[in-house]
Amino acid sequence: MHALACISRTALCVDLFAKESVRRGQKPLPGTDIASLFEDVRIKDDLNSVTSKSLFREELVAMLVESCFQLSLPLPEQRNSGMESRVIGALAYGTGYGALNWTEPALEVVEVCRPCVKWDCEGRTYAIDCYLKLLVRLCHIYDTRGGVKRVKDGASQDQIMNETRLQNLQRDLVKDLREVFRVAELNQDKIRLKEDVMVGKKLTGQN
Repeated sequence: MHALACISRTALCVDLFAKESVRRGQKPLPGTDIASLFEDVRIKDDLNSVTSKSLFREELVAMLVESCFQLSLPLPEQRNSGMESRVIGALAYGTGYGALNWTEPALEVVEVCRPCVKWDCEGRTYAIDCYLKLLVRLCHIYDTRGGVKRVKDGASQDQIMNETRLQNLQRDLVKDLREVFRVAELNQDKIRLKEDVMVGKKLTGQN
């Protein structure tokens, strides 16, 4: 768990610094985006599987999302605060915390982890709950503090592109949830049918 949390935070910080370097005119480096964590075929297949029993994918999504929230926090002022929190907070400030740059890697997290909405986790909903909370927070930030929305008002191409990506994610979430509810209803119908068949057999004396 601790190792996975460190990997997630490191990946987010690398992504954030890489984006800042590109913004300053440097060439983009391969393998610095969040999606690179899922390049392994087994991890990618596991992420996109609805019925996988793997706990690793749930922990990975949860750690990435929690790291996004930690990256968004201001630098702690207490002297007794943990070194790790201070480092994360300093990274956020060092890359333009005021410009909400941390939302860019967070946006990639919600994009790449989108399949988790459809997971059948047998009642374990922590990873999905974390994912939805991050998506809601990003929507709130872009709606209230994201700045201007149009080019003629001074918005940058990155702002407009990120806004569009977030709007697409909201539409995709609605589609995904409809599919989840449809599948859940079909499963309930199958369970009721099976129960009715068993009751009918008992009434007619069949084994």
